[in-house]
Amino acid sequence: ILGIQIMVAQTTQTTGTITDAETGEPLVGAQVMVKGTSIGTTTDQNGVFSLKVDTGATLVITYIGYQTKEATATSGRMAIGLESGTLRGDEVSVVGSRFNPRTAITSPVPIDNLQIRELISSGQHGLDHMLTYKVPSYNASQQTISDATAHFDPADLRGLGPSRTLVLVNGKRKHASSFILINDTPGKGEVGVDMKSIPTAAIDRIEVLRDGASAQYGSDAIAGVINVIMKEKVDYTEVNVSAGQTAGGHKNAGDGKNMGLNINHGMNIGDKGSLNMTASYHDQKETEREGEPGVDILIGSDPTAPIEADFYAAHPDLGMHVGLPNMTTMDVFLNYSYDLNDEMEYYSFGGFTKRTGKSYALHRVPYWIPDPHGLLHDTTETYMGFQPTFESDITDNSLTTGLRGKLNDWDFDLSMSVGRNKVDYSVNNSLNISLNDHLDSLGLVGPTEFKPGGYEFGHTVYNSDFAKTFGKISFGLGTELR
Repeated sequence: ILGIQIMVAQTTQTTGTITDAETGEPLVGAQVMVKGTSIGTTTDQNGVFSLKVDTGATLVITYIGYQTKEATATSGRMAIGLESGTLRGDEVSVVGSRFNPRTAITSPVPIDNLQIRELISSGQHGLDHMLTYKVPSYNASQQTISDATAHFDPADLRGLGPSRTLVLVNGKRKHASSFILINDTPGKGEVGVDMKSIPTAAIDRIEVLRDGASAQYGSDAIAGVINVIMKEKVDYTEVNVSAGQTAGGHKNAGDGKNMGLNINHGMNIGDKGSLNMTASYHDQKETEREGEPGVDILIGSDPTAPIEADFYAAHPDLGMHVGLPNMTTMDVFLNYSYDLNDEMEYYSFGGFTKRTGKSYALHRVPYWIPDPHGLLHDTTETYMGFQPTFESDITDNSLTTGLRGKLNDWDFDLSMSVGRNKVDYSVNNSLNISLNDHLDSLGLVGPTEFKPGGYEFGHTVYNSDFAKTFGKISFGLGTELR
């Protein structure tokens, strides 16, 4: 996968050493990033880094347990000392406490705090697969020959079902997918959140809480909590282009072509408001990884039976189409806030996702399902059977609006969230044997395109949360209507 960040500037090779400002000891693994980009590196065992950057670029140096520091890149060797005593600001976590956000090292349980640049470095596209490569015990499985499951990729945390993980966006419950995992795949019988409906270009960071999650968030968080924090940056525009294809020694190397484009822009609204906007597009082409014919357990196939043996002998290399589906995704996401006064803020965020896809079902061999009317083959040629396509049309939209701040020394947050997920199916390049037999008696032929239906799910959630600290004691209360 190739990532290109659009910029035009003169570059220079910058090297330097990052040390503890008090002791002078080199800091191993300190992160050096070019401000406003995903370009960066880390220091080696001697605290040394080397990075090619734009002339005059601002470097942001971070290290756990030290204050973040900015420095202007120079062509000579730089010496930068970090002051200890403060954890970097991007390690503040919202999950893990019903009260004020806390730093990750002061939390009583471990919390993964992943910046979006770390997720992008995985080389994956969807949020679910980025997390698979970066979060321990999180797994998203791509499926094939599994009807609509091929378009949703079941995801689980700690080996528990998809419905056991609570997914939040900016601390608010994300609505579940409408699709029920009914096939023999991971997560069978469950309903999870459609992680593909959250555009990565709109994400600032991800927080993952596993231990003790259900004690605070309820039984639907028994596997853990994933909190997606959206970008709030203003006066900043980022454009990313990506492209890729498969490689390797197999005969279909070069398939699976994909390309993506996303734009994120933030701006001020007056002197008290801000708006961050994201638009993204991604197109994935199918892969083909067929094997060789074997036993078909679906219809009790017996390769030794005469009719089947003759077919296998005549077509030893005939395999069905197996691989990733075709999928096109378009997203729009907005994150807005407005300061009503020094202690009160109105906020709103939400988005719209449209995703279409095409995967394949099991190949129908000719001795299983005949095509007497030549609907799916030329009757002058040998009938080889057919492989139906399973196509999906998915929409996902959400909107959260609320008011938060401080009133009479109480912290409060009042919100309403509306979410909806809808999936429609169509099956093409297929036959209905019973229907064909019936129409045959009338001298007619049956259809090859079908509409099996679909699913739809929506929820509305009202939240009210209040918290106050009395010395060393924190008191919180709230209610939710869903």
